[in-house]
Amino acid sequence: MLRALFGDSGDFISAEGGWSILGLNSILVIPLIFAGFFYPWETLMWTGAGLALIVAALVVGRVVSARMRKA
Repeated sequence: MLRALFGDSGDFISAEGGWSILGLNSILVIPLIFAGFFYPWETLMWTGAGLALIVAALVVGRVVSARMRKA
């Protein structure tokens, strides 16, 4: 797993497929779970804010691409 973090991304993705990417994402979620034990409200607020930013970025991307296709 650590070899994949520091290795070449092209070789990493083609060698193991999507399961390895899912494994790397789970490594990033573990600290969030531990923070939820000690700071539940703050973790919930930061997670909600992060998800809101992701959704806003996706919406803006869709609107911009739709307007560019019309023009």
